[in-house]
Parts: sequence; C-alpha cells; structure tokens
Amino acid sequence: MKSILQREKKCFVCGSESVQDHHIYFGSKRKTSEKNGFKCWLCWEHHLGTEGVHGRNGHSLDVFLKEECQRKFEETHTREEFIKLIGCNYL
Repeated sequence: MKSILQREKKCFVCGSESVQDHHIYFGSKRKTSEKNGFKCWLCWEHHLGTEGVHGRNGHSLDVFLKEECQRKFEETHTREEFIKLIGCNYL
C-alpha cells in the first residue's frame, strides 16, 4: 500500500500490527486517495469499531486523519493543489 503518512504496516493510532488499509478520503474521493497515497494502516477497532473512523463515535478520528494527511501533503505541495484534489480544506 502506498501511503504518504506511513512506511510501516502498523496501526497509525495504536501501533498494532494486525491492520487494514484505510482510504482517508473515501466515498467519491476513494480513487484520489488511492492515486495520491492518502491512505493509512488502521487496526480493526480504529477502522471499523465503535471508536473507529467508520464507527458511530469515530468522527474526531476521521477528521484528525484528514488533517494529518493534508499537513503531510502540504509539505511538498500547495494548499490550492490539495483543495483542487479533495474539494475542501481541513486545516
């Protein structure tokens, strides 16, 4: 998996080695995430569990990952380039 946030196959949140890949910008932006490495590894709980990004209480984690990904992207690109890809600014 290509990721601008990670090199190691460990949960981005807790470090667990039992992980799934997560498209940080999903839905209509899934292909954009795939192409640009807007992905990270997450354990099941942080991915699909109640507190996970796709879980009932996961909104804050979802927003955190979106912010971190944008920060990393902007280390080598402009904010305007990011907005052109994703359609909004998370910072």
